[in-house]
Amino acid sequence: MKRTFNIIVAVLPILLAPLATTAQYFSAESDVERLLKADSAALHLTIDNYNFLWNNEFFGPIVEGYTLIGYNLQPALEYHFTPNIKAKAGVRLTKYSGLDKFTDCLPVYSVTWHTDKLAVTMGTIEGASFHRLPDPILFRERQLTNNYENGMQILYNTNRLFTDVWVDWQDFIFHGDNKKEQIYGGLSVGWKALQTDALEIELPASFTIFHRGGQIDTDTTPMRLFYYVSGGARLTRHTSGFVSGISASSQVIGYKDNSPTPESLYHSGWGWLSDVSLMHGQSSLSVGYWLADGFITQQGNPLYMSLSYDGATDQKRRSMLTAELNLAKEITNYFTAALTAVGYYDLKNSAFDYTYAFTFVLKPDFVLWRR
Repeated sequence: MKRTFNIIVAVLPILLAPLATTAQYFSAESDVERLLKADSAALHLTIDNYNFLWNNEFFGPIVEGYTLIGYNLQPALEYHFTPNIKAKAGVRLTKYSGLDKFTDCLPVYSVTWHTDKLAVTMGTIEGASFHRLPDPILFRERQLTNNYENGMQILYNTNRLFTDVWVDWQDFIFHGDNKKEQIYGGLSVGWKALQTDALEIELPASFTIFHRGGQIDTDTTPMRLFYYVSGGARLTRHTSGFVSGISASSQVIGYKDNSPTPESLYHSGWGWLSDVSLMHGQSSLSVGYWLADGFITQQGNPLYMSLSYDGATDQKRRSMLTAELNLAKEITNYFTAALTAVGYYDLKNSAFDYTYAFTFVLKPDFVLWRR
């Protein structure tokens, strides 16, 4: 039975390839358009819904495998006071199959002032894949499991420049609390240095901070402060025919434990992430390489780390090959079905880990009332 299931998983992407119309099952661009959308004196009902089966078959020493199956749902009412001011209120629910109760039931509220290029939001902000960070810095799985961020966000978006500045206040404390406050924030930039019908060059860069500390708590554990910086380039050549595009990218990622009393095994480290992709329409097949030395991540994919989650295994020098297939079918402009498969081969340990996932993404926007 297990062998039959593995064969189905391997063959299904090939059978679905002719149906694929978009390679990204999390569409950051559509979320940007929604955030900057202008309306006036109108009440909208928006729904953000991800239904997922995400299976991590991890066998190496860095992290153990696990399976996620369930959904998250965020219905919200959004009122546009003017073409530039809107408020949103709703609830975010997370439910895993096999559990009787919701894992999360959290309030959603935000106020946004925006123009056609700039948006400033306070309250519940756009998070996870919206930040467009590389997987070693921010694990894309968080789009399904932990896409709930609150604080402040400034977005600036044009045809050639994407800029996202945000603060996600993950854990708030009052005077005398026996825990640390926890904050995650940063800057993510993508600039298209060249953009023609045939060729595109994009230069992504980011700077993020993870902080756990505070002055009014009674928790005696040391303050933690981590910096992450990344920079690189992506070259895309658009072609005609079955292969509609070829792209190559490379990014260097730096890590620094800047805590007053660092407790990490590696106080600083770096990683080099590169990949080559073939595109058919907007579907993609890519192969990549990860080389790292003393790299530790707080919010990223743990497979890229030089240290296991439990601290029992350390491998300062990491060398890993990756391969990824993304397929999706956009049924309507608000519903997408998607399939992804990712393989990771640890060259030092000769260990093969893989992930496969199937998702339904539902994002309708209904106008309930207009004055």
